Order: sequence, then C-alpha cells, then structure tokens
Amino acid sequence: MDKQTLGFINGIVSGISFGLIPLFSIPVIAAGMGNVSILVYRFLFGSLAMLAMLLARRTDLRVSFSELWRIAVLSTFYIGTALATLECYHYLSSGIATALVYTDPIWCAIIGMLFLGDRFSLRLTSSCLLATLGVMMMTGVFTEDGTFSATGLCWGLASGLAYALYLILVPRLRLKRIPSLKLTFYVFFIGMLILAAYATLKDGQIETVPNAAGWTNLILLGLIPTALSNICVTMSLRLIDSTIVAILGAFEPLTAMVVGILILGDAWSMMSLCGAFLILVAVAMLTVLPRYFDRARRLLHAA
Repeated sequence: MDKQTLGFINGIVSGISFGLIPLFSIPVIAAGMGNVSILVYRFLFGSLAMLAMLLARRTDLRVSFSELWRIAVLSTFYIGTALATLECYHYLSSGIATALVYTDPIWCAIIGMLFLGDRFSLRLTSSCLLATLGVMMMTGVFTEDGTFSATGLCWGLASGLAYALYLILVPRLRLKRIPSLKLTFYVFFIGMLILAAYATLKDGQIETVPNAAGWTNLILLGLIPTALSNICVTMSLRLIDSTIVAILGAFEPLTAMVVGILILGDAWSMMSLCGAFLILVAVAMLTVLPRYFDRARRLLHAA
C-alpha cells in the first residue's frame, strides 16, 4: 500500500471515529453533565489508553524541552477548538455551530494559498466548497429559525480556524522524530490538564460522573473518538496534505448523522440526505476520481 492510500485510509477512519462522539456523549449530557467536564474525562481516558499502549511497547516517554513546548502549542490549538465550540453553543444552535466548526477546510486552503505558497487548485477549492455546503445542509443551516448571533458566529469561525491551524502545524513543527502515538498522547495529556484548569476556574470543580452508564460512555468516548481518531489523523497528516485531511473529516458529520438516525432516533430530511451526498462527492473528488482519470489518461496514451 502506497503512502497516499494509507494517508487517505487513516483520514477516513479518523473522521468516522470522530463521528461517534454523539453516540457516547449525548447520554452523559442527558444525565446532566456539563460539556467542559465531559471533555476533561474524554481526554483523560484517551490519554490513559494511549499511555497503556506506549508502556506495552516499552516506548521511551522522554521528550526534550524544545519538543515539549511545540507539543504544548498543538495542545493549545486543539483545546482551543473544543472550547470555542462550547462557547459557540451558548449563542447558536448545535447545527449552525457544527457547520461553522467545519470551516476548517476553507481555513486550511486560505492559509495554504496566502502564507504557505500552495498553488491554486480548482479541484481542491471545489471540494472544500462542496463539502462545506454539504455539512451546512446536513446540519440545518438553511432551515434554521433561531436568532442569529454575531458573537456565536465569531466563536464558531474561531473553532474552525483553531483546528485548521492544528492540522497545518502538526507536520510543520519538526516533531517527526516522535512516534504518532507518543505525540498524540502528549497532545491530549497536556490538553486534559488545561481543560481541567479551565473547568476548575469556570465552575469551581470538575463534575463527578453521574452513574455507571456514564462511566462506560466516557471510557468509550476516550478510547474511540479520542485515542483512535487522533492517532489516525496524526498518521494521515504525515502522509498527505493537511487540506485533504481536513476535507476527509467530512466523514465525521456523515457518521454522526447515520448514528443519529439509526441509533439515537433523530429525524432526517431530504436536505440532510442531499448534504450527505455532496460530502461523499467532495471526498470522491479527492480520493477516487483522480485515480480513475489518471488511469483513463494512461490508457489513452497507450492507445
């Protein structure tokens, strides 16, 4: 398997795993637990899972000071996404907030073309726009009846920008010497500490888990949408372009929609299905269609 294919697979697995967040978090939210505390437990269990894997592999956990501050930068941008999203929920509905968070592919493309010397690509730009439109249709932006909030809009865009910067910085902070699992562990461990401090300052404490079902859901939340998904996205970022990784993240809302319909009993509409179709087309434009075009071009030249 070539590196590009492996990068695509890791990006898709990461998006699907991220999309399972509602499956494990909504029951805990319904039990009355706050979002910030849920994130603290999510990062805690995710870090513990990754630490156990590192110890089983007898991985050297030492990092240099220069590497540690770079990892702290990554952690800051990652938890910035989570905190900005939480703040956005105070002003806008979850559908609009999710669509705004998903502006990260657009931010990646803009930053790449303005500051990183990336060339303009019609296919890449079209994929960004198509995937973003699909997510907006899925999340009900065009049918939203809530009151618009400029503050909420800023928080949502800030969340997308923070995640875009995280995606761009991962392969550029000279951390390739650190194995993916070890790097992801430190990103989430430091992120957990920052979130715990934030929860303590904001609410005075980290909330206790309400029941046994809550513990189960939080552990699974730490294992699948945290540990697995972020290991895969880190691997993907080392193999393919960060903008493509961001677009492959479209599998997150697609998976969340499927889980919501089949398991959580969410209602669906023709617009949401059309949005899911647009997301699949956008991903195909980056993964499947170029291969067929290249193969067809080679066959034509051979003829």
